[in-house]
Amino acid sequence: MTPGHDFDAPVRLTLKRDEAIVLQWYLTRELWRAAPGGLQASFTHAAEAHGLEALLQELIPPLVDTGGPDADAIHRAACDHLLARHAPGPETKR
Repeated sequence: MTPGHDFDAPVRLTLKRDEAIVLQWYLTRELWRAAPGGLQASFTHAAEAHGLEALLQELIPPLVDTGGPDADAIHRAACDHLLARHAPGPETKR
C-alpha cells in the first residue's frame, strides 16, 4: 500500500434530501431485515456490508426528523419528488 491511501480519511457525499430519504429507507429495509435478502446476496466481500452500514449510519442523524408518525407519508413524498425530478421533460417524451 502506498502512503497516499489514507483509508481513515473522511469522504463527504452530497445528496438531495429526497435522495437521502429514499436511500435511507432502502438501506434500512435491506440491511436490517431478519433474513438476508437480495442485497446481501450480491456481496462479494464481508466488508461491503460494513461499508453500507456506515453509509446508513451517516444518513440517520440528518434525517431523524423524517421518523415518527408521519414517516410513511414523508417517504412516499420523497419518492414522488425524486421521480418527478428525474422524469423526462415534455421535449424528451415520445
